[in-house]
Amino acid sequence: MRKERIAELELIRSFAFLAVVYQHVIGVYMRVPGIDPATAMVYGMWFHLLKFAVPAFVFITGLVLFYNYYEKITYMSFMRKRMTEILLPYLVWSIVYLLLSPDFLKGGDGGGVWNLSKTLLTGTASYHLWFVVMIFQFYLFYPLWQQVFRFMRRQAHTLLRFLVIAAGVSLVYGVMMWFSHRYIPAHGFSFHNVWLDTYFVKYRDRNAFYYFFYFLFGGMVAVLLPVFRAKIKQYWAWICISFVLLYGYVGYELIRDSGSGLINLNVATSLKPSMFLYTVAQLLLVYGLALWLLGRQRLAAMLTRIGQYSYGAYLIHALVLTYVMQGLRALQWFHEGILGSIVAFVLCSLLSFAISYGLSKLPLGWLLVGSAKKKRALPPAAKPSRKAAV
Repeated sequence: MRKERIAELELIRSFAFLAVVYQHVIGVYMRVPGIDPATAMVYGMWFHLLKFAVPAFVFITGLVLFYNYYEKITYMSFMRKRMTEILLPYLVWSIVYLLLSPDFLKGGDGGGVWNLSKTLLTGTASYHLWFVVMIFQFYLFYPLWQQVFRFMRRQAHTLLRFLVIAAGVSLVYGVMMWFSHRYIPAHGFSFHNVWLDTYFVKYRDRNAFYYFFYFLFGGMVAVLLPVFRAKIKQYWAWICISFVLLYGYVGYELIRDSGSGLINLNVATSLKPSMFLYTVAQLLLVYGLALWLLGRQRLAAMLTRIGQYSYGAYLIHALVLTYVMQGLRALQWFHEGILGSIVAFVLCSLLSFAISYGLSKLPLGWLLVGSAKKKRALPPAAKPSRKAAV
């Protein structure tokens, strides 16, 4: 029997995709010569509002995998599907971005078998492709995460045990964020083993282990979905208050740590303790917003469609943004300022979605954008059986 999907997940996917696009638009507009401090401040605060995107994708991945494959998994068929739908489009677009790279065409740093392999393994063919390398690790090592999660769930057979385990996992992750953001830069920490140092220090921003909390958080929601939905609605006011307070605090950190110059967006990394707490509050807020939007059928349908084609649009959007900015600069229209960033965001989002949708209709479109075929959605009001899945 064909398993059903959870309706709100496509909405959250669409939110995350749109947030990624605007983050990258802000990155472009922040580099406009002569930008004034007030505009930079606005970009910085908006940037914080958009930082939930990567954790949201990890959260969705965990929710989908634990909901579908909690009991058992046929690893070879599982990985074959993920290699077809995720890895092959990633490789195709990596080659496209490399072929458009001046260094690669000139036989510079991008040339050679070793450099090509390194580029593909680290997701550096374009600035956004690191995410695919990171998220694919959760699929690759899912049997291990599956065993860890099932062990923790067996131990959490009472509410007190559940709270203790949740607090312990949160504490471990918080310490990891402190280690990444404070200890490593302050002490110049490195491993003597080059492979460990590369994976856990140099490229930690694309190491899935540094995002494990959001993956397990998704797993928790998967096994407690009806309860989770109810709690989101029950504690909605507290979620909003927590979000506002934490948003204010990370905004204060952004100003404080940027120094006397313009706002430094690198301060807004997800890999620090304050952003961990803020991101959890924002994920709860976004989930509640998705549940609310399900009652607005036209808007929900539009966002669902964006979510369905979001992977291909994600792979494409950096290239689209390049040409959008070239066009705006050539016309001298909307190539700077806050209004210009909004125009660039809308154009980039619409064109990326349209291209992803169009490519998906080609005979071998899955090679370029993955599979966009979706199952029938399961609304929150329905009572999911134990056999129902995402």
